[in-house]
Amino acid sequence: MNQLLVIDGVSVRQDKEGRYCLNDLHSAAGGLPKHRAQYWLGNDQTRELVQELTEAGNPASVENQPVSIIRGGLQQGTYVCKELVYAYGMWISPAFHLKVIRTFDATVTGHAQSQRSDQVQAGVILLESAARMLNLSNSSKLGAYQTLQTFAGLPNMMPVYAIDAPADAVDGSSRPTTSLTTMLRNNKIAINTADAYVRLEKLSIVQRMSRPSNSRYAVNGVKGFWMVTKKGLMYAKNVTNPKSPRETQPHFFTSKSAELIRMMMTVDQEGE
Repeated sequence: MNQLLVIDGVSVRQDKEGRYCLNDLHSAAGGLPKHRAQYWLGNDQTRELVQELTEAGNPASVENQPVSIIRGGLQQGTYVCKELVYAYGMWISPAFHLKVIRTFDATVTGHAQSQRSDQVQAGVILLESAARMLNLSNSSKLGAYQTLQTFAGLPNMMPVYAIDAPADAVDGSSRPTTSLTTMLRNNKIAINTADAYVRLEKLSIVQRMSRPSNSRYAVNGVKGFWMVTKKGLMYAKNVTNPKSPRETQPHFFTSKSAELIRMMMTVDQEGE
């Protein structure tokens, strides 16, 4: 069964290929003998329509046939594709035709809304999981939520910005950040970025992560990236990499630069 179709309280069965039962539609239309499916299927206009639908599909494929008859069993009946449901409704009366159209519209719309709701819910679960696993900054989470909000077609209820500050900050204001490379250059530190990250890893401020990748930077199909740890949130924040949203990109609070550099430059001497 693909979708539950109910017309005037009558449930219209479907076969495993999704065709609708004409016998049930006949009951929903009032069950008059003159409206039996066999009479409608026997008229020339219906025969021509069935022929057109057959030629438009794949005649060698049973599931593509516009009409299918099941003999015996609980599913016994004549089953037709959606186009023929519309045509049968039109043959019955304009009023019944309109009921069929509106019922299909409501079913499809409800299915789409339910599917969209499921997708949004899955997005929220995935985002929360990623935020915990990757220690994403508040601004990165806000950006993701704004994307979900737009996808769901909801009014703009999210804040314009989020506070990104060291974990021990209490003033409720965002603090400027910079990349590690820029921090080293601005403070004239004579070590390269790769070495600096290794030192920060020894301090448990960052952690090496990896993901599958086909890029030229990948080694054996795996690409590495750095993530700020929970301890490191005192000194930096994780933002999503604009070139690859599946990666984090550490940004370091400039207000913590002096303290961080001191720790980083003495880590080897302290044997950590």
